Amino acid sequence: MSYAINLDAQRREVQYPDGIPVLLKGEQFLFPSEVPADCLDPLFSDELDLMGVLHDIVNTENGTTTTSEMIEVIFRRPKLPGAFYGAVKDIYKELLGEAAFQDFKAVRPSIPDYVRLTKALIAVYGVDLGKLFRSADSSETDGPMSSPTSPASTSSTPEESGSAQDSPASSASAD
Repeated sequence: MSYAINLDAQRREVQYPDGIPVLLKGEQFLFPSEVPADCLDPLFSDELDLMGVLHDIVNTENGTTTTSEMIEVIFRRPKLPGAFYGAVKDIYKELLGEAAFQDFKAVRPSIPDYVRLTKALIAVYGVDLGKLFRSADSSETDGPMSSPTSPASTSSTPEESGSAQDSPASSASAD
């Protein structure tokens, strides 16, 4: 059977079939090759109320949000920092599984460890909220490739894709 849409074709398991190994404080942890969608559920919990926070930030009086206004939004929700930290731990528990998460917690990751690891996992997973929510009419096209802006302006721009550039050897020296 042929599929019009094959969601298995480009799964991250192809790149990391056994999971994504992460080294932290001398211990290795194996994260799944792709983020299961329900891992993000803690971010959308009523206790965390991230959508309410975003609503308050977007609906400021002057239309722009200053740092002091953002701090005020957080102070109106004194449980927000703890709830957010709990949501992050819940996400890691969902990703690793209960036993591996207990091992992960046993190495006592710091807040900067969580931040660095989260950023690195986002990069590996290819999660980019800006791309997820971009408009449908963004710059993708089925039209022909664009031509160079000014092919005569530089000799280092190859005429064809993949052709070699003319450049002197960087380490050439006169003997």
